Amino acid sequence: MGLVIAVANQKGGVGKTTTTMNLAGAFSASGYRVFVADADGQQSCMSWAATADPEKPLPFRVGAVRKLEKNIGNEIGRLADDYDVVLVDCPPNIDDLTTGRVLAVADATIVPTNASPLDLWSSEGMMALIERTRLHNKAGKFAILVSKTNAKTVLHKQMSEVLRESNVLLLRTAIRQREVYPQAAALGRTVFDVRGIRGVKPAKEEINALFDELVELLNSEEEAAEVSHG
Repeated sequence: MGLVIAVANQKGGVGKTTTTMNLAGAFSASGYRVFVADADGQQSCMSWAATADPEKPLPFRVGAVRKLEKNIGNEIGRLADDYDVVLVDCPPNIDDLTTGRVLAVADATIVPTNASPLDLWSSEGMMALIERTRLHNKAGKFAILVSKTNAKTVLHKQMSEVLRESNVLLLRTAIRQREVYPQAAALGRTVFDVRGIRGVKPAKEEINALFDELVELLNSEEEAAEVSHG
């Protein structure tokens, strides 16, 4: 059975879809059979894939699972029987039961958040949902990803210190604010197969770093959720 990775936060605009699609590109580039399950009502992953050149589609499948409601967990399980990795882009609303149902069957959940007080405060509900999920999905791994950030700023460093104090692992990798991400999306590509755009190399390097760290987390016996000091 394949792995299920959820990408979730209760707030939009934190890089959820960008993380999902580019991670799919990383897994695909490493030889995995990947399915992106779009559970967000905005269907951003579906729109992204539809933008790709029909003669050169994305190297992974993208499909909508938003309307499955209480059956979404079973469907994701069936997808995991057919694919090595199923990445789920969850809706930006924890009151939507879809997110909880996805987290309940996920092997790992990534919570992208921006390095700002407003985004940090808005993530509190997501952290509470993770705590509830841990009661039922005891094998699940959970991690926070700082996204759309500038690692050189004082605010980034301050917010990272605050996040390290949470009971959810803070990933060492941070995804910087880069023009190449929306540019690649506009072409229906990821940073792993887009051509003719500047800044691809450092973006690919940070997504690969995220990929490596995620694989490390999935392979760990214990969730290093105690706290990352990296």
